[in-house]
Amino acid sequence: MRSLPIYSTGLRFLQRLAYSLLQATLFGSILGVLVYYRVPRARLSEGATPGALIARPSAGLEAWERITYDGRVRSLGERASRSDRVVVVALDDETLTEARLDDHAGIAAYPWPREVLGGVTQRLLDEGAEQVLLDLPFSELSPRACLVPGASGPSGLDDDRAFRALLDRSSQKSVLSFAWSTDRGIPPGSRLWPYRVRLGTYANEAAARSRVRTVLSDQRPVFLIPAGKGVEVWGGVASEQEGQRVAQELGVRESPRVLERATRDDAYRVGPLELFISLAEVQVEGLDVSKLEEVRQLEHPVAPLLGEASLYGAITLPEDSDGLVRAVPHLVSYRGRGDTRHVLPSMPLVAAMRQANTRQLRYAEGRLYVGERFSIPMDESGYSLVRWDAAEVGRGARGSVARAIPAWSVLLNVFAVREGLPPRAAHDIEGRLVVFTNTSRRAMDFQHTPIGEHTPSGAILAQSLVNLLRSEGISRATPREDVLLTLGLALVGAFVALTVNRGLRSSGDAFFYLFTMAIVGVLYTVGAWYVFVTRQLWVALMGPLLAMSLTFLLTIIQASRSEQQLRLFVTDVLGRYVNPEVARLVRRDLRQLTRPEVREVTVFFCDLDGFSRLSAELPPERLVQFLNEYLTEVTDVVRATRGQVDKYMGDAVMAFWGAPVRTERHAHHACDAAMKVRAALLARQEYWSKTYGHAPQCRVGIDSGEVLVGGMGSDFESKYSVLGQSVKFSMYLEGLNRHYGTFVLVGDGVARLAQDGYVFREVDRVRPKGRDEPTRLHELVGRKGELDERIQALLAIHEQALTTYHQRRFDVALALFTRGVEEFQDPVAGVYAERCRAYIRAMPPEDWDGVFALEGP
Repeated sequence: MRSLPIYSTGLRFLQRLAYSLLQATLFGSILGVLVYYRVPRARLSEGATPGALIARPSAGLEAWERITYDGRVRSLGERASRSDRVVVVALDDETLTEARLDDHAGIAAYPWPREVLGGVTQRLLDEGAEQVLLDLPFSELSPRACLVPGASGPSGLDDDRAFRALLDRSSQKSVLSFAWSTDRGIPPGSRLWPYRVRLGTYANEAAARSRVRTVLSDQRPVFLIPAGKGVEVWGGVASEQEGQRVAQELGVRESPRVLERATRDDAYRVGPLELFISLAEVQVEGLDVSKLEEVRQLEHPVAPLLGEASLYGAITLPEDSDGLVRAVPHLVSYRGRGDTRHVLPSMPLVAAMRQANTRQLRYAEGRLYVGERFSIPMDESGYSLVRWDAAEVGRGARGSVARAIPAWSVLLNVFAVREGLPPRAAHDIEGRLVVFTNTSRRAMDFQHTPIGEHTPSGAILAQSLVNLLRSEGISRATPREDVLLTLGLALVGAFVALTVNRGLRSSGDAFFYLFTMAIVGVLYTVGAWYVFVTRQLWVALMGPLLAMSLTFLLTIIQASRSEQQLRLFVTDVLGRYVNPEVARLVRRDLRQLTRPEVREVTVFFCDLDGFSRLSAELPPERLVQFLNEYLTEVTDVVRATRGQVDKYMGDAVMAFWGAPVRTERHAHHACDAAMKVRAALLARQEYWSKTYGHAPQCRVGIDSGEVLVGGMGSDFESKYSVLGQSVKFSMYLEGLNRHYGTFVLVGDGVARLAQDGYVFREVDRVRPKGRDEPTRLHELVGRKGELDERIQALLAIHEQALTTYHQRRFDVALALFTRGVEEFQDPVAGVYAERCRAYIRAMPPEDWDGVFALEGP
């Protein structure tokens, strides 16, 4: 026999403690490194990065983390209120449909003339809007003719100039958009400009900017050549004659000077890009520009639209690796000539700067400060997570802000004012900022975000602007803080595993451990959710949970392996075929092996009726096959009802309930098993009749009472069993079924304990041989509430007949029992009818108590 694999409880605990702390340190450190190493957003597009072996698993963990982040964002949105500070004006499908049916010139087909867009912008400003952010592309010259009366000709260039003139009416009130890409741009082809013409001398480049914009608007290169303390503006021309003409058209007063262009002149060449950067770039204090997203290609407004009366902001919304937009890049860098880095702002940031009346930006402690008025959380890459004011995007163009206005409504006001009529609609935009965006199917300018799959880009910009104006956003915990959380939760996983560990012995234990681990995980998740919703702080969720889970599971698995020797020891002691429930209890308490106890249980004895005849007629192989099928059916039912099969005795099965698993409903389970066994065997009648030529029935005896339970046997073999009077009486009851013609007889204790769930009828009052006290026998009729009317009628007649029988009114009882036999073919009534006839012939003595003497155990 194996030696007991247990030294002491304390030593086993110390072993588990050391192992669990080792696992917590290991997984906490590994997951901590992955949590700590966040690939900066500015480097996500660079492909291979230093530390790629860490970057890949870290990116995988971050992908799962983002999923939990999206859920937290929606929870926060459910508690937020939509802002009316920023309003979306949508050039939507409804607007385009109305425009196609309208008779005003130029709007039946899209794109509209830019002069119309300028009119809409000016109308919004006239109605009280503080700023208009035009989320529309202007990177190409207008393809439409200008509609302004008196224009020089129907050209797109005139349309751009008319648009620019409308924007110039309200200085710094319009924001034009530009887009960027991290891909390297392909340099555009350019014509040769062999000559250059001088177009003016200015004190500095800023003073020359208006002239530069005019020349660039004519699609010509500009050269800013130093001249003393000032600068000369030269324009590229194809010939001397063209130079003379251009100078005259641009109103140059001095005699035009035309020179051949030399190679050295290219060092002073200024294109639309350089002009745009000079207008758009910002300065940021305290920020490492090299950590910003570096863009390599810009799609800025065409030269005729570049003017100091407008502001310029980026509208590019990069997606995360899973295709969702979660953050807005407020600052990006562009490497210009001489390796100079220029910082370019987003459209929402530019609008906030104008609202704060400042050009000063400062970055400190994870926040971007706009003057002294606004601030917002931003990482070193220039990205700010969007704090959504709604849980879902819904329909329409407003996204997560309060309002969206169809552009058609504004356009009707434009037409009305031009025709000398009052505006047709009041839009209530005074003191608000407007994002003018295209949300029509033609634009297809929609993004996947945490709050919806079709979020208009303009609505994202509007929400980001709201975040800036409210100085609120979502901060992310520092990598160091997330690492500490990861290590801490790994230790929590180890502690919980040590606390609840009891070995991995069954699927129930596995469920218990998983449930416990889930509870701890849910508590941490709720805490992380609460911090996010109340403080807008994003703490790591997946890394700590994974560290906790791995530590917990590995600790439990190791503990279960350490218990394996104990299981083998128990198997050696109890035997290979011990019931799993018994083995589980013994492993919990080895005293079960040697300490029997008295306990109330219900004993069940089932035997086949007609098995002797069947065994005589069937060959041995067929008999064993049938017996195995029958015993399997009965055993399955017993175990399914939480019973314990004690032994097989030929065709008989003995089982009990209430031990080793304690239950107050052991009588109920036994009755349930009896009915299910009957039903299972009846279902097999046809098959057995065809297969074996017989369809045997079973009879069951059940009794409840106190018995001795525990490990019983010799030093060589032990078995968990029961011993007592109820064991003998259940066997006795099984045999009495043949006398009464019943199938399930139970003792008085069973009928008393299970009467709330099952229907019994008293069969007899007997005094078995060797007993002084009489006892009642009952037949299990069925479950309460499931008896049909015929059975209920039989029970009523039987109760009435039995009452008159015990009242010694045997003639009346005989009539009732006879009725039971004739109408219901009740075998019990037949037994009593014979007794009544006998008592009518010879009345019992005066002290007769209705108890029938039977031979028994």
